[in-house]
Amino acid sequence: MHSSKHVRRAALAVSAVAALSLTACAQGGGASGGIEGCDETYTIGFSHPFGEAQFVKALKQVIADYGPEECAEILLDNTTANNLETQRETVESWVTQGVDAIVFWPVDPTAYANIVPSSQQEKDIKWLTYVGPVDGQDGSVGFDPMQEGDSIAEDVTEWLGENYPDGGVEAAVTIQTTQPTIQGRWTQPIAALEELDVPIASKQDCSNQACGLEIATNVLRENPDVRVFISYNDDVAIGTQKAIENAGLDPEDYYVNGYDGSPEGLANVKAGDGAFDVTMAIPVADLGRDIVKNALAAVKGEGDPNSLTPSIKVEPSDADKIDELLAIFGND
Repeated sequence: MHSSKHVRRAALAVSAVAALSLTACAQGGGASGGIEGCDETYTIGFSHPFGEAQFVKALKQVIADYGPEECAEILLDNTTANNLETQRETVESWVTQGVDAIVFWPVDPTAYANIVPSSQQEKDIKWLTYVGPVDGQDGSVGFDPMQEGDSIAEDVTEWLGENYPDGGVEAAVTIQTTQPTIQGRWTQPIAALEELDVPIASKQDCSNQACGLEIATNVLRENPDVRVFISYNDDVAIGTQKAIENAGLDPEDYYVNGYDGSPEGLANVKAGDGAFDVTMAIPVADLGRDIVKNALAAVKGEGDPNSLTPSIKVEPSDADKIDELLAIFGND
């Protein structure tokens, strides 16, 4: 569907990740013998505030599988729903344990204002941030929300020009106000819509399929002129698509985008039979490898502990690219 909807392509760089089993635990920095074949083993903790998201689950698996290849034991937290208390408890346990590095997306950076410098000084723990920075961090890893947002802004502008050149339509946007560091995902498309005089009928926080379905259902009932749904991530986009289907509406009349490139999101885009048929996919293999490599660079003082992994726009005609990404997730 939408055969003329997307005409621009971005190059896909996907790295294959060897699947290795996570082995025995090493409790301290540079401990010996924790992983077979390693003279020294390093321990890295990874925390993400939205552990319930499909993409995050897959990312954690990539990190856990790749870590032993670099002589790194990986510790993963169970934080979900942006819960500061859960994340803080896990991170503090890692500090007590004396891990070598912590890579995390802080729910609230101010909550770590004291623990970061004290653990750096007392235990030489290295702190790297995933997307959300903290004062005094030793490195960073993640994706570029501005690049993602600019690409979707360009895409929706093209789609509106082809499908609604005379205007008369409105838009709905889902955001995440608790995570301003990734606001490029919505600020850039909103700016493009405002440039086209497309009113924003709804702007609400949402990060999962359930609220995506609920918000879109209400928007479609209350604002029949809405034709564009800018989604916070793939999960929201899938919920939005379901609302359009439930309402018996023609998916060709609606623009729904995603972000992340989750397994279900990628499979949905590949199918090409719904309103959600474009996403900015983060190459999970590259990102997972960078999380491990950057943490070790900070610990060893060798190499650059900072990087951004570019996202890639994919649509139904990019079936081969989608298959490459799905293969990394372990899906066909």
